[in-house]
Amino acid sequence: MSADPLDRLAAEAGVDEAVRRLGHQAWLRRRAEESASLLGLLADLAERQDPVELVLVGGGRRHGRIETVGSDLVGLRLDDRRLALVARRALAAIRPDRGVPDLVGDRTIPRDGPNLRDVLDRLVADQPRVTITLVGTLIPVEGVLERLGRDVLLVREADGSAAHLPFGAVVEVLVASD
Repeated sequence: MSADPLDRLAAEAGVDEAVRRLGHQAWLRRRAEESASLLGLLADLAERQDPVELVLVGGGRRHGRIETVGSDLVGLRLDDRRLALVARRALAAIRPDRGVPDLVGDRTIPRDGPNLRDVLDRLVADQPRVTITLVGTLIPVEGVLERLGRDVLLVREADGSAAHLPFGAVVEVLVASD
């Protein structure tokens, strides 16, 4: 006894529809991936508070959770509770921890978030202890953030000496948690 031709036709149409939907979903995913941006990915990670590792262009690695994404910075709360303010231009890679779902970062994010200079300007009033990594240097500058000029920071080191740091050379500012 053969199946009813109408049933067979309905089954084939159901399979065709399922294949069409799968193809459409793949196309949508591909379009999302094509519109992905670093800023969108960082915003997704910040929103989800997933643990990540940031690899810096100089080889440094920082592990924590992204708290803020600004126009030129990423604020990462490290596992030891310090805050790392990383210049976005200093990011070499972003590695979400294993088990974190794959994110695309395809949403549009305004580019007018806080910038590194404004964040440091707010911090300088508290004169926090900082460790600042600069472009092309192996040894960071450690001390108290005392002043912030138009394009220079002043860090008072432990021995009382002043280190004047060009703002454009800043890769990362680690702010003590105390």
